[in-house]
Amino acid sequence: MHAKSMLKGLAGGVVLVALMVTNFSIFQKERLLASGAVVILELAPVDPRSLMQGDYMALNYALTQPLQQALYQQRDACREMQTACPSASGHIVIHLDEQQRAIGAVFDQGQSLQVGEKVMQYHLSSGSLRIGTSSYFFQEGHAERFANARYGEFRVADDGTALLTYLLDENGKRIFP
Repeated sequence: MHAKSMLKGLAGGVVLVALMVTNFSIFQKERLLASGAVVILELAPVDPRSLMQGDYMALNYALTQPLQQALYQQRDACREMQTACPSASGHIVIHLDEQQRAIGAVFDQGQSLQVGEKVMQYHLSSGSLRIGTSSYFFQEGHAERFANARYGEFRVADDGTALLTYLLDENGKRIFP
């Protein structure tokens, strides 16, 4: 009988820890949404639908294409010279215009950020450089509305964590479902 009550206590403790971790994660994301810096990234063309997952838009960003090319060149060079290759994840420094739109980016080399710059995390996955969110799910039947998306609006923390908040049209207006 004593072992049974200990198992119940242990199960309760595990559930409590899981709830605490989940709530802390939610708290961090809510804080980022409320106080993170706005960064707007131009979208690159992608396929907007998935039969298996419902309506969604796979996201790619125009900013990643030159960075991905530079990363591949650096990796080829480091393999030839047998030196340390660039990391599969890290940070990029994004240069922003007055409207908070990204106009360029470089890999973070530990330099101090200047006015109009923000750091974002990146990760190399399946041969593609990923920043921010890679897909945006929306209610079935709203594909036409989101097909006009040209930008993604993010809230970005100082450590480079980014949350996609809205998709924007060609005029920078938020697209609502």
